[in-house]
Amino acid sequence: MKIKVNRNSLWSEIFVKELADNGVKYACISPGSRNTPLTVAFSQNKNIKTHILVDERSNGFFALGLARATKTPVALVCTSGTAVAEFYPAIIEAFQQNIPLIVLTADRPPELQDCGANQTIHQNNIYKNHICWFRNAGLPGVSLKKLSHVRALAKKAFFESSSKGPVHVNFPFRKPLEPFTFTDEVNEEVLQKLALEQPCENGLIDTLSEKRTAGKSLA
Repeated sequence: MKIKVNRNSLWSEIFVKELADNGVKYACISPGSRNTPLTVAFSQNKNIKTHILVDERSNGFFALGLARATKTPVALVCTSGTAVAEFYPAIIEAFQQNIPLIVLTADRPPELQDCGANQTIHQNNIYKNHICWFRNAGLPGVSLKKLSHVRALAKKAFFESSSKGPVHVNFPFRKPLEPFTFTDEVNEEVLQKLALEQPCENGLIDTLSEKRTAGKSLA
């Protein structure tokens, strides 16, 4: 059976689910347009409590305090452009004190770089002098290989942050960004395989079944 999805939403949902499965309990989000897929994925995950703070600088320090108090990695999420720079003061503090933050920044796709596009800066490894580990997630895909890659990326981010301090994953997204705007069709077997490799009570297949029954989509 083919299932309609939005690749940005599916990509983000699998990444966030893996963070939750590994123990992330809190996400501090500064909402914007480009980070819509990540924002929705966190808000829909019942195992992660989300805090919404519009000001990125304040959000960074709020997440820093939360990670320090709980001694567990906290996800810190923002949109593209100058919002990314606003996190830097809190990241420096986290780096100096080995406080576990998982910084997730949305980005414009490669074709919008260096052409004057709004809210577009060079975000790859922007925190390089004060970060323990960085990866660019690459553009989302819906193959089993791609989806397995983003899940492994989440696991690695959690491990590196837990043992070292702040880490950074950059997510370039192409439009459409909104849920229920479909971009692809995925074989249900692909999602079944992902779910079976690491089964959980609220797995992808249960989610698919519930949404399909309600006339909705995973995206």
